[in-house]
Amino acid sequence: MQRDFIDPAGMCAVLGDDPTLLRAIIPRIRRLCDWAREQGLCLIHTREGYAPDLSDMHLAKRARYGMNNPEAILAGPLGRFLIRGQPGHDFIAELKPEPSEIIIDKPGFSAFHGTDLHDHLRRQGITHLILCGVTTSCCVQSTLRAAVDLGYECLTVADCCAALELDDHDRALDLIASEGDLFGHVCDLVDLAGPMPHRPFAGHIRAMEEADGPRVLDLYAQGIATGHATFQDQTGNWTEFSAGKLPHPRVVAQSEEGEILGFAVLSPTSARPVYRGICEVSIYIADKARGQGIGHALMTALVSASDAAGLWSLTAGIFPENKASLILHAAHGFRCMGRQRGAGIMPHGPMAGQWRDVLKLERRTR
Repeated sequence: MQRDFIDPAGMCAVLGDDPTLLRAIIPRIRRLCDWAREQGLCLIHTREGYAPDLSDMHLAKRARYGMNNPEAILAGPLGRFLIRGQPGHDFIAELKPEPSEIIIDKPGFSAFHGTDLHDHLRRQGITHLILCGVTTSCCVQSTLRAAVDLGYECLTVADCCAALELDDHDRALDLIASEGDLFGHVCDLVDLAGPMPHRPFAGHIRAMEEADGPRVLDLYAQGIATGHATFQDQTGNWTEFSAGKLPHPRVVAQSEEGEILGFAVLSPTSARPVYRGICEVSIYIADKARGQGIGHALMTALVSASDAAGLWSLTAGIFPENKASLILHAAHGFRCMGRQRGAGIMPHGPMAGQWRDVLKLERRTR
């Protein structure tokens, strides 16, 4: 969990990637580390980095990244990227190791490559590893594969790992569990340390009423205006909107002052009886009310009501750029099933006229 990957001023952000999904797991990793310390487990922190003259970076990697000239290596506000001793090479402040904990500086993706990690583990008689961090599809999986070949039993904590794109993260998890848990087992933080509390919403969640129609359409219009919520460019009227949704469950978030600040509804995906238990989620929050725990409160209520109603699968189609929505859905058990490339041409917003991908998410009832 290094600054070059996680920090908004680090390597990933400077090179044009969005570290939002990586940053979202920081609180969960803090909780996992606290739990591990309470259990008396050995914590090992790894970071990727290279000598200033790149003497420990192999020639193939130098060629891949255009680093044949050590002086030409890229830099940003946190110094030269992934160079030991530079600010960006260090751990983020929230996850600094304790003084007694081991730090492994690795010149590659796997924490076993070019390091003495295996020797540390053997000296302590460690045979089982719990893995977390970033990115799931690169350093986490590379370390995991090396560990399995060395005979370690491994457990990957899924929601304490992340990739720059959600579909990369979930594909990596599928590979870990493939062929009868070939690379060990996968769990969530709740299985080890209990549930993570969500930010509480100060108002209350209630069933949607017909009188809420105008405000619901207003919130829908606010989402459309962002250019990252839907291909739809018009709200339509309330009768049309309501007709395409299940009558129950429908929920709204109401402030203590009585204002509707968000809503969540379900749309059937098919009229065929065999698919009656599969519905698509729509959730919208007022522009001024984001970051107040409303999305988590709405999703908790919607998921609980859909389970009680006998629905077995909730789906969602989300633009990859809508990181807040991806984080919300992932926190409530949705997995990315794949990416629909070039799903449609965007009719409005900052990406108007462009073909856009859509990530397909699904949550199966417990």
